[in-house]
Amino acid sequence: MKKQAFWNIENVSSFRGFDVIDGEISLSDNEYSEYLDDIYDTVEICGLSYSAGDALKSVDPVAFRCGKSDHQSEIQAELEDQLAREDSSDIEWIDGDEGDLEDDDE
Repeated sequence: MKKQAFWNIENVSSFRGFDVIDGEISLSDNEYSEYLDDIYDTVEICGLSYSAGDALKSVDPVAFRCGKSDHQSEIQAELEDQLAREDSSDIEWIDGDEGDLEDDDE
């Protein structure tokens, strides 16, 4: 494989711990709920406590899905930016590391 072909989104297996499937970030409901829980405090309703992610998903599932989609798009854009800059610091590759490749142009 040529080094240039290596920097292809189809060659990414994961980015920042998120699976990449067919070039797209895969973000589960649980991963998004955990993200919300990390940035927001516990929600109290009628004296009972709930995680922010679970509360939003139960109270407003449309807002939850929209927020999840927006967050997934942000991560996707960050991945594509790193690929464009050939920065592999947060990327795990399907075909190993770039340093293991021999350039066919030599």
